[in-house]
Amino acid sequence: MFLRILPLFIAVLTVLFAPSRTPAQPVLKGEYHFLAGIAFSNPDEWVPGVQRVSINLDHRFDRGRFFARTDIRNRFEASADSLEWALPEVWLELYFPNSDLRIGRQILQPGHSPFQAPVDRIQPVDLRNFLLEPEPSLRRGTIALAYSYYLGDSRFRLLLSPVPTPALLPRPDSRWFAHIPVPAGIPVRVDASENRQGITQPQFALLWDSGTIGPLELQAGALYWTPSTPAYRKHIRIFSPDNPVPSPDILLTEQFTPSWILTGAFSLQITTALTVTAEAAWFREKAFDRIPETLLSFQWDEPDLTLIPLITQIVEAEDEGFLSTHSAFETLLGMQYSGSLLTLGAQWSTQIIPDPHPYVIQDSIFHQLAATVRRDLLRQRLASDLTIVYQPNGKDFWLRTEHTYDLMDNVNISAGAHFFGGPLPQANYGHPSFGSYRSNSLIYAGIRFFF
Repeated sequence: MFLRILPLFIAVLTVLFAPSRTPAQPVLKGEYHFLAGIAFSNPDEWVPGVQRVSINLDHRFDRGRFFARTDIRNRFEASADSLEWALPEVWLELYFPNSDLRIGRQILQPGHSPFQAPVDRIQPVDLRNFLLEPEPSLRRGTIALAYSYYLGDSRFRLLLSPVPTPALLPRPDSRWFAHIPVPAGIPVRVDASENRQGITQPQFALLWDSGTIGPLELQAGALYWTPSTPAYRKHIRIFSPDNPVPSPDILLTEQFTPSWILTGAFSLQITTALTVTAEAAWFREKAFDRIPETLLSFQWDEPDLTLIPLITQIVEAEDEGFLSTHSAFETLLGMQYSGSLLTLGAQWSTQIIPDPHPYVIQDSIFHQLAATVRRDLLRQRLASDLTIVYQPNGKDFWLRTEHTYDLMDNVNISAGAHFFGGPLPQANYGHPSFGSYRSNSLIYAGIRFFF
């Protein structure tokens, strides 16, 4: 690890201590943020919140820029007094004629859309407290070299990354751990993260964006990249070594699938207030859950013992972890109206599996609809946001609202709520379901201080 960062460390020292024609003082900024919530399902239950201190160091000089962001968090879900320290960003940028070079752990976010952008799949995030913390604070930097070349209003970017950066996921015993499609009635364990598979491949990308061509902005990209969220390999054990009676359990191991990805996007400003956005991404390889119906429908609480040999044969013959790799498309179409005090947005996103295996349990076409409203009040000191996300396939929804009031220039307070609804997903439901979080609906409040 030290050898990986040694060249960056030497470069930073060389640039920072080299004589400069236009010396500038480093800028140090930070914020303190505290959030906590109460669950609706049990009014006496506090939802584990977060206490975070972020400090940014920004030093600009005539040949480039050095930036570092450090976060110190107390995530009360982990324990009452535990602290974790992270460096989400630390990079050095050098300026050249018509180009620049950025080296280090950096944020890579090429998409246009603010929510579920398919072009933005290369951006890892921290999903452990995603309901409470603001989205910018959840972004994780990727160790990469990013070279940008400017040709007129266009920009070409070459990204090279020695190792993928996975998203940070809730613990398996967390109330926010995602629903995993597995046969019903079998105890489930999650393997240690150090045993994850497919997370060692180097990755690279070539991206292009047009700048502004009248009212139009264009983007395109070709990537060999590992998306930051995993699928789960499933190792099913029917018999324990010392027990002749069936005593099944399932071990889940994170599987990351590197893939060639082609992306495209445009943003069209129809009027000064109205903008239309479209994005698409094609994945040459993406892992989906592939579980035979015989295994999914088997009743382990009252097993038919005559079927045990068949179930055992299915399990022993499986060497892909009950995953199947296929090409897939993700598309998004959005519209946004931005007035002086009111912003309205709507978007429709779709995932398509053109030719799935017969045992793939994900729907070949999966839709998601979202609508947002933002209103500024009290001379823009109070901002109110409302977002509704609905998934027609599962008939489940997520409603979130937040209201932020600026007490003074560097202090604001906030209050909000998250409501989840819809049916509980079946064991063979292969998509994220808001219905599985119905008991997690909550209200929360926070205070934020900038310094």
